[in-house]
Amino acid sequence: MSGTLITGVGGYIGGRLSKAMLEAEQEVRGLNRIPVPRLEVPTRVLDLTTADRADLVEACRGADAVIHLAGENEVEAARAPAATMASTAVATERIAEAAAEAGVRRFVYVSTVHVYGERITDAATLTEDLRPEPRASYAISRLASEHLAAGVARDAFDLVVLRLTNSVGAPDDPSVDRWTLVANDLCRQGALTGALELRSHGLQWRDFVAVEDVCDIMVAASRTDGAVRTGTYNLGSGAPTTVRALAEMIQDCFEQVDGRRPELRAPEPGDERPEPYRVSVERLAACGLSAVRPLESAVEDTVRFCLEHRAELE
Repeated sequence: MSGTLITGVGGYIGGRLSKAMLEAEQEVRGLNRIPVPRLEVPTRVLDLTTADRADLVEACRGADAVIHLAGENEVEAARAPAATMASTAVATERIAEAAAEAGVRRFVYVSTVHVYGERITDAATLTEDLRPEPRASYAISRLASEHLAAGVARDAFDLVVLRLTNSVGAPDDPSVDRWTLVANDLCRQGALTGALELRSHGLQWRDFVAVEDVCDIMVAASRTDGAVRTGTYNLGSGAPTTVRALAEMIQDCFEQVDGRRPELRAPEPGDERPEPYRVSVERLAACGLSAVRPLESAVEDTVRFCLEHRAELE
């Protein structure tokens, strides 16, 4: 057995991850719901919710590991909560069962830090030992998928769950429709309009992490050498940053790269100032894995990408 199968390979993380693995000369193949001719990895077009079980098993056969990225994003989940929760959970259960039948040794499920839900409060420290309390449909479906994968994994494969925070970095192609992510959205705005507009005051705290670090850690988690043990891990930088601070960083980067500083427009904040919460990343650090790239470098990557592809982003 050899190589890694990435589901949702045509998405934001999937596209970057597959290219990173190819550049590292690692064997990789993909599954995607629609064709992705831009990618150089061998990719089978299958809908995880409706494909024949035999086709899913065959897609997994021969892989050492599966990195499961496929699933509805938070925008789609907000638009149609019940349908997207069902499809995300069904897709996870079916690909996990197929991986088990095919003899895959390791299954990496990429979840979200938002499974902590009501636990994400001022001054909180989010450790993997906290009981999740999701409230949004996107996070509920991801937590359900964690449990479904764990149920299959019991006698079948090693399961690693990565609860991802907020990735920052350009997609592999401008056609990847993830411009709703706050960093991507602001960089696109700056390139197209010369201004950055926040819908809120921007004092909310977030954990932002460079997408390059995300990809490196996912690759390490997929290895079957035991460096990353079966379990659940927060995947982030461990450093809280406000959305406004991110926007100001993007302003700085445009000024350095393009010689102009976009105006920042945002509603005035009230008197209350939320305290930062922190996402604990110590469990991954104990495996020798940490986010090491400065947030500024990921922002610059995205700004340059948006300027280079301005016409395609119109």
